[in-house]
Amino acid sequence: MTIGSSPASLEVSGLTFRYPGSQDPALREVGFRVNPGERLGLLGPNGAGKSTLMRILCGYLPVPRRRGTVVRVGDLDVATDSLAVREIVGYLPEQVPLYQELRVREHLEFRASVKGIRRRARRDAVEQVVALSGLEGMLETPIGRLSRGYRQRVGIADALLGAPPLVVLDEPTVGLDPNQVQGIRTMLKNLGGAQTLIFSSHILAEVEALCDRIVILSRGEVVADESVREALSGNTLVIEWATEGGASGPRACVESAWAQLGVADPLRLELEPREGMVRATVIADGPIIDALAAAVGKASLAAGLAVTRLEPGRRRLEQRFARVTGFREDGLRDSGLREGGA
Repeated sequence: MTIGSSPASLEVSGLTFRYPGSQDPALREVGFRVNPGERLGLLGPNGAGKSTLMRILCGYLPVPRRRGTVVRVGDLDVATDSLAVREIVGYLPEQVPLYQELRVREHLEFRASVKGIRRRARRDAVEQVVALSGLEGMLETPIGRLSRGYRQRVGIADALLGAPPLVVLDEPTVGLDPNQVQGIRTMLKNLGGAQTLIFSSHILAEVEALCDRIVILSRGEVVADESVREALSGNTLVIEWATEGGASGPRACVESAWAQLGVADPLRLELEPREGMVRATVIADGPIIDALAAAVGKASLAAGLAVTRLEPGRRRLEQRFARVTGFREDGLRDSGLREGGA
C-alpha cells in the first residue's frame, strides 16, 4: 500500500444483490456517485441493505455479473479487481475483529504488515493513526483490557492504516458513551477530506455534523441522494410584508412566484393579515424553498410591497429520514406514502 494516496472516487450503478436462498434482493438497482474527498453518510432502517452495500464496496461480497452493473473505486472495477480494491479501502465492520491478546502496538504493526505497508514505513504509519485516534497512552495495553470505546478506536485506527484512498466505517460509534462518541467524531472530522469517507450510523446528528452528502436506503433501494444542506432544507417558507392594503397583494405575489416555478403540485398557502402587516406561510418540498423565496422577493419588489421577513424553515435530518423511508414522525409507517417519495 502506498502511504498518503489521493482520495478515491466511488461509482455505483445498477447494483442488485440477492443472498443465496433469499426470495427478495438485499439491494435493488442501487446507484450513486461519491467525489474524491467527499464524506458520505449512508443511512437507512435496519435491514435496508447498508452493511451488504458496504461489504460489496470493500470487495468482501461479490459484485453480481449483470448487464449495466458498475461498482468502481477510483480506477478499479470491484467485480474484476476485488483484491486490489481491498488494498486501497480501509474498512471498519460493525463488529470489530481484534486480537484480544495482543497489545495495541503489536496489533497495529501486524495489521500494517498484512496490508502490505513496507517495513520501513510501518512505524510512521502506526504513529499517524495512533495520533489521529487518540491512542497514544494505550500502545502497550493488551486489547482485551481496553474499554469498548478504546477498542473502537483501535478498529478505526486499523481502518485508517496506510491512509487508504477510501475509508468505509459501519456504525463506528455504536454502544459508546457520549464522551467517547464526541472523541471519535472529532477524530473523523480531522481527516479533513484527505480520504473519501463512507460513514454509516443510526445517530443522525453525527451524520449531520460529519458528512457532506447522504444516501438513504429503504428496502434495498436508494430513496434519497442529496447534500446534507438539501436534506435539512425546510418545507416551509414564511414571508411578511409591511402593508395596510390587505392580503390580496401578497397573495398575488406568492401565486405569481409559484406559477413562475412551474411546480405541478398545488400551492399550499396560509395568509394571516395583521395590523400593519400580512404574514404568509407556504408549505413545499425542501428543494423548492430557496427558488420560491427568490421568486417571491422579485414579485414583491415589482408590486411595490415591502418584505420585512423572508425566512425558509429548517428541518431535522430525522424528519427527512422519516419522510423518504415511509414513516411518520410518530414512528408508524405511512401506508399512503409511496416508497421513495420525496
